[in-house]
Amino acid sequence: RTRGDRSFIIYEDEDWSFADVMASHDALGDVLVNRYEVKPGDRVAIAMRNYPEWIVSFAAITSVGAIAVSMNAWWKRDELAYGLEDSGATILIADRERIELAAPSLAHSDLQGLAVRADGPLPEGVERWEEVVRPGAALPQVEIDPDDDATILYTSGTTGFPKGAVSTHRAILSALACFGLRATVHKARFPKDSDGHPFDPCFILCVPLFHVTGCIAVTLTSFASGAKIVMMHKWSPERALELIERERITNFVGVPTMSWDLLESPAF
Repeated sequence: RTRGDRSFIIYEDEDWSFADVMASHDALGDVLVNRYEVKPGDRVAIAMRNYPEWIVSFAAITSVGAIAVSMNAWWKRDELAYGLEDSGATILIADRERIELAAPSLAHSDLQGLAVRADGPLPEGVERWEEVVRPGAALPQVEIDPDDDATILYTSGTTGFPKGAVSTHRAILSALACFGLRATVHKARFPKDSDGHPFDPCFILCVPLFHVTGCIAVTLTSFASGAKIVMMHKWSPERALELIERERITNFVGVPTMSWDLLESPAF
């Protein structure tokens, strides 16, 4: 909250400052508690591509004591229905494609839907983000214990049905503390690596937010450190190289094949 108008999330041609993100975060927290009656321990599912609203949703859900259920954005209708029922989600925050896939679940249960970046008609019982999430509302104050559950991330389901892996606030904060300690130790060992660098820390987010790498290692690390995040809608080495140059990106986190894609690209 102290970082004001500094850029936090760059998505395509959108520039979300820290103030923008926190205003939407507070407003969504208010909607979850006072409109949808979400209580601590309730499950709220997120199913969408990498959008700034994914990050806002995760932060707001966990800030009001609910459990963020990160749904695989590649799931089809049956897989999505399974995850929603298995997790016991009461609210689904999703983009147009996944709201449509979840329509049967929305029609035959008490599940409520909130649609992100969705033009045109929506399934019954689904509200539009921009019509209910109005910056200016205050974040409800909720007591949260460090050992309360915070997230459910699903396994791949390669050998059977996907399984929901539960994590706590303490576990997530411990991971962030470890990342910070590692960075501090590295700076002490190799001071020349960080002295006089011309650009501020900036991550390119090119992995899915529904994976722990995108959510914790990149996004929450950036929340903690104040680094800028440049989001990619989908992976393209040429687009990544363009963004790395344009936004002066300093940190790249991805799988080895993505690094190879960059090196092998004609645009490298």
